[in-house]
Amino acid sequence: MTNIFNNLTLNKLKINLRYFAAILSIILLIGCIPYSDNPLTDPDKDKIDKMILGTWYWNDENETGFVHIGLNEDTGLLRIIMVDIDSDNELDESEYSGHTSSLKDNSYLNIKAVRPKDDNTGYMIIKYSAKKAELGIALMESKVIEVAVNEGKLRGSSEQCCSSVQINEVQEKLQEFVLKYDKELFPDMKYLKKLALPK
Repeated sequence: MTNIFNNLTLNKLKINLRYFAAILSIILLIGCIPYSDNPLTDPDKDKIDKMILGTWYWNDENETGFVHIGLNEDTGLLRIIMVDIDSDNELDESEYSGHTSSLKDNSYLNIKAVRPKDDNTGYMIIKYSAKKAELGIALMESKVIEVAVNEGKLRGSSEQCCSSVQINEVQEKLQEFVLKYDKELFPDMKYLKKLALPK
């Protein structure tokens, strides 16, 4: 019984890693992650967290993926390109733009889809933890936002038919909400390793 449980846990972990980058693209397309009209903080190229820059990756028996994070030459803000190659050598890619926000001891990404193009022009808010050799990323829990909107704790709207949640809250109140419910909003952080090229 213990072996079965361990195998199920290991398989679940592999699936989580394997579909990490693809999950962001799929979520944006099907609308199960909240969008915010406002970022947590205004874009400021001088306050971009340089720790997040670089190439991060995962590699397993079925898929290899890379997340390239650099600066946009024109804006000085973040440009994020994700590429994954599956066991059939099929290549998927997506691109985002955005900036980092720091609230107390927490770090967040505010990103918008560049391609594939998304009808929603709002921000997706992601919590992250950047270290020298790894990058942790946690997606916002849609259900927490949906409940908060329905209970009037957060200004926004939700559509039951497609599980889409839109946050319309002003920036200051959005910051207060995210800090207050940070653990519930970002319960599951996944980690990628930093690519270190030979010199």
